[in-house]
Amino acid sequence: MKKLLLVVAVVFATSLLKAQSTFTQINSLFQNSCAIGCHNGVDNSGNLNLSGTDSEVYNRLVNVSPTNPAAAAKGYKLIRPGYPDRSFLMRKCNNGLYPNEALTIEEGSGMPNYGGPVPAIPQQNLEMIRQWIYQGAPLTGNVVNTAIIDEYYTNGGINSIPSTPPLPTEAGSFQLHLGKIFLAPQSEAEYFIKYDLELPENIKVNRLEMIMAPQSHHFILYKFLPGQDASFNEGLRLQNPITGVGSSGSSSTMINAWQMSFDTHLPEGTAYIWPTGSVLDMNFHLKNYSVDSILASEVFINVYTVPSTDEVIEMHSDLITDLNIFIPADNTPHTFSQGDYDNSATNYWNIWQLTSHTHKYGIDFDIYKRNANGTKGEQIYEGWYDTDYIFNQGYYSFSHPPIRQFEPLETINPKLGLIQEATFRNSGSTAVHFGLTTNDEMKLYYIQYTLGDVILGDENLTTDFASIIPNPANGNFNLTFDLEKASDVQISIWDISGRLIQQTNPDNLPIGKNSLQLQAPDKNGVYIIRLCSNTGTFTQKLIVQH
Repeated sequence: MKKLLLVVAVVFATSLLKAQSTFTQINSLFQNSCAIGCHNGVDNSGNLNLSGTDSEVYNRLVNVSPTNPAAAAKGYKLIRPGYPDRSFLMRKCNNGLYPNEALTIEEGSGMPNYGGPVPAIPQQNLEMIRQWIYQGAPLTGNVVNTAIIDEYYTNGGINSIPSTPPLPTEAGSFQLHLGKIFLAPQSEAEYFIKYDLELPENIKVNRLEMIMAPQSHHFILYKFLPGQDASFNEGLRLQNPITGVGSSGSSSTMINAWQMSFDTHLPEGTAYIWPTGSVLDMNFHLKNYSVDSILASEVFINVYTVPSTDEVIEMHSDLITDLNIFIPADNTPHTFSQGDYDNSATNYWNIWQLTSHTHKYGIDFDIYKRNANGTKGEQIYEGWYDTDYIFNQGYYSFSHPPIRQFEPLETINPKLGLIQEATFRNSGSTAVHFGLTTNDEMKLYYIQYTLGDVILGDENLTTDFASIIPNPANGNFNLTFDLEKASDVQISIWDISGRLIQQTNPDNLPIGKNSLQLQAPDKNGVYIIRLCSNTGTFTQKLIVQH
């Protein structure tokens, strides 16, 4: 019966949406709940007139500062696209829907005048406004699935975080929140949304307390490179599961990544450094495994800082992928190994944390120090350990992989680097390769580290068969490599999120040294250059600085 109600609701709502844009529905709500009482051309309480056409009301709301001094001082707008928590009208109408967005005394009372002659706005209608803001608050277009919201608030669903975690109270702390995001049964989606921290000064973050939905596939916190956020629209961006379009890719750097709720305390004397003007990019990958219930998913991050006067060492993060995996559907273990090193590095890495990531077919994931001759050295990560890396549990949990933290920090030469080795068993009916959905596979690890001493010499390193010059590049660059015999090669450029940017396949190259001139990507950032040849596979970072 519940499934039938959902189908009927979707069909009915779809027919309405074809006739009305989301904002037309919202404006109709304003006319019936607000304009007839306090907010019209005659009684415009708070200097807010909500009567009129869609365009008239829209222009009075979107990116318009409120008259309330306390709200204006916080930088709120009546409606700020992409930011429900900074949209004063949404906060005024909240009525307990999102407890951590309650009004302060200085911001006045809620609206409509709850308990007065105008009835309270139903929760599903408030949620429609909130979701419209998350979608960038456009004037036109049907951007909110009202059927799924109505079903959730009428008949219930899966509330991913049953109780809202309290706001942190420590000096300098604050809370980030994304959600709710609604998913129909058996659906999957991956979103990005940028969030301007609006920092009045540089901050030093030494703890990130993550509370996330158990149904989450992952949540990654990125930080845009200076000025790069302007290239991305406000509001939720749905990533294309095939092309990866929608991600910030090489326009951002990773701060941290989670596959489950986890309270990250950085080592004493270290911190993430977020300068004034920092804009975050939140990446939320969700899968609703239920066959009949809607998932309402959200994530909270409590951010804790140290005093700005404290001397700290900056913590860096990276996501290192192996794109060259192909797993046949033969229910047989297949192991893939890749060396990860950076010939352009100038400082040793002091590793603090390692954790791995595969999808459902992953059965082991190990990380080793890489020897000068390219072979495996000391093992520093065992995938069969439990989440807290206390004991070997005898199997790899892809959904709760081990998180190893080193005390003291583990020093490596990034020019030698690490080797990641993972094993997969495909028990499905089709072969899989590296991809962005849970039906594809992944092989990667997250690493957090501080920069150590300067690397003074390369006397212990073997000469690689390929090199990139110049690196960093600001236009063309040369890829030089040796071939053991005449052959074809494949050269590909990827961004750090695993999205293929360009690929070329030169034919019939001669034996010996070859040099090809390639065009660097248009955007500044970090990219992965991969060369596949009969001599071997060469992978190196390319830094683009136009």
